Order: sequence, then C-alpha cells, then structure tokens
Amino acid sequence: MTETNNSSQQYKVDIPVTLDRAELVKFFKVERTRPMMEKYLDEVIAIAEPVIHAKGLYRLASVGKKSDEWVEVEGVRFTSKVLSKSLADIDTVVPYLFTSGKELDELPIPPSDRLRLYCLDLVKMQVTFKGMAYFMDYLKEKFDYPEITHLHPGEFADLGVEAQVPLFSLFHDTEGEIGLKLTPNKTLSPVKSGSGFLFYNGSSFISCELCLQAHCPGRHAAYNPKLAEKFGLKTKK
Repeated sequence: MTETNNSSQQYKVDIPVTLDRAELVKFFKVERTRPMMEKYLDEVIAIAEPVIHAKGLYRLASVGKKSDEWVEVEGVRFTSKVLSKSLADIDTVVPYLFTSGKELDELPIPPSDRLRLYCLDLVKMQVTFKGMAYFMDYLKEKFDYPEITHLHPGEFADLGVEAQVPLFSLFHDTEGEIGLKLTPNKTLSPVKSGSGFLFYNGSSFISCELCLQAHCPGRHAAYNPKLAEKFGLKTKK
C-alpha cells in the first residue's frame, strides 16, 4: 500500500487486493456446469490479476454550519438529516472516494462473451468488497478512530445520489487521480466504486440499518426502524 499527497488537501491510496479463488467458485451453484465455469474463471483471473489496481482518495474536511436538515462541509452544503445529526458534535469528517479501477473495465472481453463477463463481474465485486474493507480499516487506523461510521450517497433517501455532486466538489481531478468520474446521471464510473463520509462521533451505526433495499449483496446489517425514527426518517411499514 502506498499513499501519495497530491495536493495540500487530498491523498491518494494505492490499495492491495489479492483474489480469493475459493470464495469466487462458491458462486457456481450448478454442479453440472461448475467445471466449465471454473475454467472460464481461471482464464479471467489470469488476465485480471496483473492489472488489479484499486485506489482510494480522501481528505480531512471541516464541519461548518448546520441545521436539522443540512450541514456544510468545507462550506459545501449537504441536505441530509442523518449527516447533519451525525456530525452535530464533531469538527471534522473524512470524505472519501474508492474505485476497483478502470483497468478491469478495459480487459478485452467482448460483450457477447457472457460467461466470461459474469466471471469478470465476480472478480470486480470481490476487488470492491476487499478493497473497500482495506480502505476503511486504513482510514480508521490513520485517524486513530476507535470506531467508524460511513455514510454513502444513494444508499438511503435522506442522503440521495444528488449528494454525489457536492461530495465530488470537495476533490480535485478525481479522474486524473484515481480514474473515477461522476456521470451526468450521478452514478460512478467505473461502476464498481464507492464514495462517502467517514467519521467517529462517540457512537457508531452501520448505514445499512437505514437502507430500505431488501435484496442487497453488500448488506451488512438489517434495516433498523428505531434508528431511522431517531434520525427523523420515515420508517418502513
């Protein structure tokens, strides 16, 4: 892992990720086709491993003015009850960006090769989950936080995808730095990427507890209506 200070404000982190083949093959549930899928997977791993380059970008930002409905970070306003209440008693927050890397998107697998593309998608998901976990642990240690909470634009309605725009405004040349860009419809490119705010405010919760999406492969905790009510959000009926 290497960290580069590219400006006085933001830092780039090269994130090491090692593929776990044993975990990947667990996705092949059909016994009859498993040998064929493992063959395709091994072919994809062979071309993917040399180019895996997960990357993160982060900065330490000051928390400014706030109300019950919004909070300013480095003078940039974010409309979110959850973010405002979470940052109410702290002075700094860590905005961050993460990507599994455009290098995996550029591998020469044609759109018609659906089985190898499926294997590539499995590889990308593992790189994303393992890389993000490493990045969060790295930031936790970097700032000596005993616990961390991270909130992601688009994960729940109160902090919608619209928050990607002001979040990206806190960084400089994200495409040049880590190959990550925000599209006109506010999605991330490459798709297997992430963004958010990391902080410690004396307590912690998992953002999944506020997410109403029932079937999410990245869910780490069940929806918590009591927590949603605490933040003044509409609860699931």
